[in-house]
Amino acid sequence: MFFLLKRTWPAALGAMILLTAIGLGVRLAFEAGPELGVSIRALALGIAVFGIVLASDVSLHGLFCLLFGTRYRRRHRELAAVFRDQRLSAILAGSLMAGVGEELVFRGLSESHVYLVGGALAFGVLHHVRRDLWPFTVWAVWQGLLFASVVYLTEMLAVTMVAHFLHDLAGFLIFRYVNTRMPIEAKG
Repeated sequence: MFFLLKRTWPAALGAMILLTAIGLGVRLAFEAGPELGVSIRALALGIAVFGIVLASDVSLHGLFCLLFGTRYRRRHRELAAVFRDQRLSAILAGSLMAGVGEELVFRGLSESHVYLVGGALAFGVLHHVRRDLWPFTVWAVWQGLLFASVVYLTEMLAVTMVAHFLHDLAGFLIFRYVNTRMPIEAKG
Protein backbone atom coordinates (compact mmCIF):
# COMPACT_ATOMS: atom_id res chain seq x y z
CA MET A 1 0.00 0.00 0.00
CA PHE A 2 2.62 2.60 1.02
CA PHE A 3 4.76 1.50 -1.89
CA LEU A 4 1.96 2.30 -4.34
CA LEU A 5 1.46 5.78 -2.87
CA LYS A 6 4.97 6.64 -4.04
CA ARG A 7 4.07 6.40 -7.75
CA THR A 8 2.78 9.99 -7.96
CA TRP A 9 3.94 13.10 -6.16
CA PRO A 10 0.49 14.20 -4.89
CA ALA A 11 -0.15 10.82 -3.22
CA ALA A 12 3.38 10.63 -1.82
CA LEU A 13 3.30 14.21 -0.56
CA GLY A 14 -0.15 13.74 0.99
CA ALA A 15 0.94 10.53 2.70
CA MET A 16 4.14 12.20 3.92
CA ILE A 17 2.14 15.07 5.44
CA LEU A 18 -0.34 12.67 7.10
CA LEU A 19 2.36 10.34 8.47
CA THR A 20 4.45 13.29 9.67
CA ALA A 21 1.45 14.82 11.44
CA ILE A 22 0.65 11.50 13.12
CA GLY A 23 4.27 10.87 14.10
CA LEU A 24 4.91 14.35 15.44
CA GLY A 25 1.50 14.49 17.11
CA VAL A 26 2.08 11.26 19.02
CA ARG A 27 5.65 12.27 19.91
CA LEU A 28 4.47 15.61 21.29
CA ALA A 29 1.36 14.27 23.04
CA PHE A 30 3.20 11.48 24.84
CA GLU A 31 6.69 12.98 24.93
CA ALA A 32 7.86 9.70 23.45
CA GLY A 33 10.35 8.41 20.95
CA PRO A 34 14.05 8.51 20.29
CA GLU A 35 15.82 11.83 20.01
CA LEU A 36 15.61 13.30 16.51
CA GLY A 37 19.33 14.01 16.74
CA VAL A 38 19.62 16.24 13.69
CA SER A 39 23.35 16.91 13.25
CA ILE A 40 26.29 16.49 10.90
CA ARG A 41 27.12 13.28 12.79
CA ALA A 42 23.60 11.93 12.16
CA LEU A 43 23.91 12.83 8.47
CA ALA A 44 27.24 11.00 8.21
CA LEU A 45 25.89 7.99 10.09
CA GLY A 46 22.79 8.02 7.88
CA ILE A 47 24.96 7.88 4.77
CA ALA A 48 26.96 5.01 6.28
CA VAL A 49 23.74 3.15 7.20
CA PHE A 50 22.49 3.69 3.65
CA GLY A 51 25.66 1.96 2.43
CA ILE A 52 25.03 -0.97 4.77
CA VAL A 53 21.37 -1.25 3.71
CA LEU A 54 22.41 -1.05 0.06
CA ALA A 55 24.87 -3.91 0.62
CA SER A 56 22.04 -5.83 2.27
CA ASP A 57 19.83 -5.13 -0.76
CA VAL A 58 22.47 -6.45 -3.14
CA SER A 59 22.87 -9.56 -0.98
CA LEU A 60 19.11 -10.19 -0.81
CA HIS A 61 18.71 -9.63 -4.53
CA GLY A 62 21.52 -12.08 -5.23
CA LEU A 63 20.13 -14.64 -2.79
CA PHE A 64 16.64 -14.42 -4.29
CA CYS A 65 18.13 -14.73 -7.79
CA LEU A 66 19.96 -17.89 -6.71
CA LEU A 67 16.98 -19.40 -4.89
CA PHE A 68 14.19 -18.49 -7.29
CA GLY A 69 15.98 -17.78 -10.60
CA THR A 70 13.93 -16.43 -13.47
CA ARG A 71 10.71 -16.35 -11.43
CA TYR A 72 12.27 -13.85 -9.04
CA ARG A 73 13.91 -11.79 -11.79
CA ARG A 74 10.54 -11.58 -13.57
CA ARG A 75 8.88 -10.46 -10.32
CA HIS A 76 11.60 -7.83 -9.84
CA ARG A 77 10.86 -6.47 -13.34
CA GLU A 78 7.13 -6.52 -12.50
CA LEU A 79 7.76 -4.49 -9.36
CA ALA A 80 9.87 -2.01 -11.33
CA ALA A 81 7.07 -1.79 -13.92
CA VAL A 82 4.67 -0.63 -11.18
CA PHE A 83 6.80 2.54 -11.18
CA ARG A 84 7.20 2.77 -14.99
CA ASP A 85 5.56 6.21 -15.23
CA GLN A 86 6.98 7.62 -11.99
CA ARG A 87 8.26 11.15 -12.54
CA LEU A 88 11.24 12.72 -10.77
CA SER A 89 8.85 14.76 -8.60
CA ALA A 90 7.24 11.48 -7.41
CA ILE A 91 10.68 9.96 -6.80
CA LEU A 92 11.61 12.89 -4.54
CA ALA A 93 8.22 13.04 -2.79
CA GLY A 94 8.19 9.25 -2.28
CA SER A 95 11.71 9.34 -0.89
CA LEU A 96 10.73 12.15 1.50
CA MET A 97 7.63 10.19 2.52
CA ALA A 98 9.91 7.27 3.42
CA GLY A 99 12.60 9.29 5.17
CA VAL A 100 10.36 11.60 7.13
CA GLY A 101 6.83 10.22 7.44
CA GLU A 102 7.52 6.48 7.60
CA GLU A 103 10.43 6.91 10.00
CA LEU A 104 8.42 9.09 12.38
CA VAL A 105 5.60 6.52 12.55
CA PHE A 106 7.43 3.17 12.35
CA ARG A 107 10.55 3.96 14.36
CA GLY A 108 10.00 7.38 15.90
CA LEU A 109 7.47 6.73 18.63
CA SER A 110 9.40 4.50 21.03
CA GLU A 111 12.70 2.74 21.52
CA SER A 112 11.16 -0.38 23.06
CA HIS A 113 11.96 -3.72 21.43
CA VAL A 114 8.29 -4.61 21.09
CA TYR A 115 7.45 -1.36 19.27
CA LEU A 116 10.50 -1.53 16.99
CA VAL A 117 9.91 -5.17 15.97
CA GLY A 118 6.15 -4.61 15.64
CA GLY A 119 6.84 -1.48 13.61
CA ALA A 120 9.15 -3.46 11.30
CA LEU A 121 6.44 -6.08 10.74
CA ALA A 122 3.78 -3.44 10.10
CA PHE A 123 6.19 -1.58 7.82
CA GLY A 124 6.70 -4.71 5.70
CA VAL A 125 3.00 -5.56 5.52
CA LEU A 126 2.10 -1.99 4.54
CA HIS A 127 4.64 -2.18 1.70
CA HIS A 128 2.97 -5.29 0.29
CA VAL A 129 1.96 -4.77 -3.34
CA ARG A 130 0.33 -8.09 -4.28
CA ARG A 131 0.61 -11.77 -3.41
CA ASP A 132 2.98 -12.80 -6.23
CA LEU A 133 5.39 -10.04 -5.20
CA TRP A 134 5.76 -11.50 -1.68
CA PRO A 135 9.59 -11.51 -1.74
CA PHE A 136 9.50 -7.72 -1.60
CA THR A 137 7.20 -7.77 1.43
CA VAL A 138 9.74 -10.02 3.18
CA TRP A 139 12.45 -7.62 2.01
CA ALA A 140 10.56 -4.65 3.52
CA VAL A 141 10.21 -6.46 6.87
CA TRP A 142 13.97 -7.13 6.84
CA GLN A 143 14.71 -3.48 6.10
CA GLY A 144 12.32 -2.43 8.84
CA LEU A 145 14.31 -4.58 11.24
CA LEU A 146 17.59 -3.07 10.00
CA PHE A 147 16.30 0.47 10.47
CA ALA A 148 14.86 -0.46 13.89
CA SER A 149 18.27 -1.81 14.94
CA VAL A 150 19.90 1.45 13.89
CA VAL A 151 17.43 3.53 15.92
CA TYR A 152 17.98 1.26 18.91
CA LEU A 153 21.78 1.47 18.63
CA THR A 154 22.18 5.16 17.79
CA GLU A 155 19.16 6.51 19.69
CA MET A 156 18.83 9.08 16.88
CA LEU A 157 15.93 9.01 14.42
CA ALA A 158 17.69 11.40 12.01
CA VAL A 159 20.13 8.60 11.11
CA THR A 160 17.39 6.36 9.73
CA MET A 161 15.60 9.33 8.19
CA VAL A 162 18.67 10.05 6.05
CA ALA A 163 19.31 6.37 5.27
CA HIS A 164 15.68 5.63 4.37
CA PHE A 165 15.43 8.73 2.15
CA LEU A 166 18.61 7.75 0.29
CA HIS A 167 17.49 4.11 0.08
CA ASP A 168 14.18 4.92 -1.58
CA LEU A 169 15.79 7.52 -3.83
CA ALA A 170 18.33 4.96 -5.05
CA GLY A 171 15.66 2.25 -5.38
CA PHE A 172 13.38 4.40 -7.50
CA LEU A 173 16.29 5.44 -9.70
CA ILE A 174 17.17 1.75 -10.15
CA PHE A 175 13.54 1.02 -11.10
CA ARG A 176 13.72 3.89 -13.60
CA TYR A 177 16.85 2.35 -15.11
CA VAL A 178 15.29 -1.14 -15.23
CA ASN A 179 12.21 0.30 -16.94
CA THR A 180 14.30 2.01 -19.63
CA ARG A 181 16.29 -1.19 -20.27
CA MET A 182 13.38 -3.65 -20.16
CA PRO A 183 10.49 -3.15 -22.58
CA ILE A 184 7.01 -3.98 -21.33
CA GLU A 185 6.78 -7.04 -23.63
CA ALA A 186 9.82 -8.61 -21.91
CA LYS A 187 7.81 -9.22 -18.70
CA GLY A 188 6.64 -12.69 -19.74
